[in-house]
Amino acid sequence: MADGESLAGAKARPLHRYSMRAGLLALVFTCISPALVVASVAVYESYVIQKERIFRDTIFLARNLTAILDRELTGVEAGVQMLATSPDLIGGDLASFHQRARESVRFQIVDSYVLTDREGRQIINTLVPYGTPLPMSGAPQDLNRVFETRAPVLSHLFTGGVSRQPTIALGVPVVRGDAVVYSLNVGLSPSRIGNALGRRALPDGWVAAVLDSSGTIVARTRDAARFVGQKAVPTLAQAVQQESEGALETTTKEGTPVYTAFSRSALSGWTVAAGAPMTLLTTDLYRSIAWLALGTLFAFGLGLWLALRLASRLTSAVQGLVGPALALGEGRTVELPATHVKEAQEVGTALLQASRMLAHAQHLAHYDPLTGLCNRVLFGELILRELAVAQRSGESFAILAIDLDGFKAVNDLHGHAAGDTVLKEAADRMARAIRVSDVAARLGGDEFAVLLMGVGQENAQIVAEALVEGLSLPYPGVRVAVSASVGIAVYPHSGITMLQLLERADVALYKAKGQGKRRVASDL
Repeated sequence: MADGESLAGAKARPLHRYSMRAGLLALVFTCISPALVVASVAVYESYVIQKERIFRDTIFLARNLTAILDRELTGVEAGVQMLATSPDLIGGDLASFHQRARESVRFQIVDSYVLTDREGRQIINTLVPYGTPLPMSGAPQDLNRVFETRAPVLSHLFTGGVSRQPTIALGVPVVRGDAVVYSLNVGLSPSRIGNALGRRALPDGWVAAVLDSSGTIVARTRDAARFVGQKAVPTLAQAVQQESEGALETTTKEGTPVYTAFSRSALSGWTVAAGAPMTLLTTDLYRSIAWLALGTLFAFGLGLWLALRLASRLTSAVQGLVGPALALGEGRTVELPATHVKEAQEVGTALLQASRMLAHAQHLAHYDPLTGLCNRVLFGELILRELAVAQRSGESFAILAIDLDGFKAVNDLHGHAAGDTVLKEAADRMARAIRVSDVAARLGGDEFAVLLMGVGQENAQIVAEALVEGLSLPYPGVRVAVSASVGIAVYPHSGITMLQLLERADVALYKAKGQGKRRVASDL
């Protein structure tokens, strides 16, 4: 038989699985007899407890530093978002906007504001007086996504075109009408980020660093000028690529052994790592472990070898379920590793089935099955989330209540199938008429709603009129004239709670319908 055929036959053989209980019994039987192991365990447990305490402390510190970083970046984003809606910028008075932006730099942790166009050309840079010739480029390619996504984008570390210094940029879209005309970018130096972290006093000998998604150091509390822009040590860089949070033993860039914990920011995607020196564990403890290990190594070598073999297989099988379990909790696709342990295979299969059931249930719970728009439940959650953001940033947002005029006649004349077609077409038109960052929802029947992020009364009026125009166009295969009426409620003028805003939007909708339908009305 050919080698290829042998390999194929080997791969086709089923995995032999055994129970974890049987493996644990064998492990206990192997390790329970040695009397000296009791002393070894006592010393080792002391070491483990101290080590776990240090890891807990470092994880706690990493989480705190991540929260500090998130608060700083949230504040920066809120400031640049507000500046991006400046009347001077929207109206084209760039000289006045340049002055306003320069003044705002003094009150934030930022270094500069840079206004760029779609080609990446610098229009304004607050590092130099207005009118000073600027480089043709200077913004990293990352920021081009601002024009594509119409959402804030955080860049990687780059060298500023004017400052010639390492810089991180946060860009937000500047919208005029329905078009993104500029990207307003705020520059952050690594030293400012490091100083923000340094305000949380670190214990002596500890070090903290901020890594971007590629594992590059963008800020550091110690020797920042030396190491910013370099990759983190390989073990840490690999760990942060695989997990959002964890702890490990590694070395610093200076070569100092440390216990390192890291936590990834859900806001920026950056990872904050904190390292505690290994010298925190006493030398005497290491000496005790070494002598005891040498005294028992020969006598119990065979038993330990067998125990480690069994423990390795059992631990690998159990730890292999950690990733799928985390994926299930985070809503990601569950992928099961191959295992010889029957119980682990059964648990993994259950996790996979639970993932599918959860995904299906979540979709049914949050989205309208006919139109694909979010439903009333998800729409309410998004309003509450936007309320929390608006309360922190001071920005406004709008809710549009939408009703299709004449829809009942469609069902009466053409049937419910035609009515469903009209509803789906109306949903598609709504999705095309609003920004990617905005949200459209079907609340029930022919009732719809739209959440407009970061807009005031004027912009909400423009969007509402566009929706009325688009939804009032003829619908294919329908002889009945269908139009739309829209009611507007704007935070905080219309209300400061979700219930108040929804009620005021409904009041405005009834007002519009009372004016003759195919109208836009506001509660103001």
